Amino acid sequence: DNPTVCYVGADARQSGTYQGEIVLALPNKGDINGDGVVSYVMVVGDPENPDAQYRTEYSIKALTDAGVQVKELVKNVGNWDQTKGQEIVAAALTQYGDEIEVVFCNNDGMALGAVAAIEAAGRIVGEDIYVLGVDALEEAVQLIKSGEMTGTVLNDHIGQSHKAVEVAIAALNGEEIDNYYWVDYVKVDKAYAEANY
Repeated sequence: DNPTVCYVGADARQSGTYQGEIVLALPNKGDINGDGVVSYVMVVGDPENPDAQYRTEYSIKALTDAGVQVKELVKNVGNWDQTKGQEIVAAALTQYGDEIEVVFCNNDGMALGAVAAIEAAGRIVGEDIYVLGVDALEEAVQLIKSGEMTGTVLNDHIGQSHKAVEVAIAALNGEEIDNYYWVDYVKVDKAYAEANY
């Protein structure tokens, strides 16, 4: 009665949590203006997608669980698209200006759009605003290295493939296997990007 089918993957809740933890690790915990509240913009991939739902919820939960007060200024759907991400963040910056301290994006594509909007508005990432994505796209990692993006989260596909092979061998050898094997995401901040890319 051992399972012969199992799932090896990453838990999207963790990717959101890691975005929040990158902010918590900053000296000001994302509260750039020192008013005791992290005021943020949330760029959602697709509201029907569980990964997007988890990243949206758990990035903020990481802050609130750590006792950080938050204020959502804008939450808008970017459909994973760079241009849409840029439009949402440009509009948010026009409406709220310096009040925006952190921009959370459910993926790096939208985060790259956010960075473009922020630069166009004359804001400086790392000084007066932070931007986070998920995926560790090459372009995003290079921006993190140069300080033009705050952080991203790597879905460790290599770790997942290694784990899948290990589990397959165990199953072939008649060992009991579990239904689920979770492989951790990896936080990619400036220090990690400089050391590993």
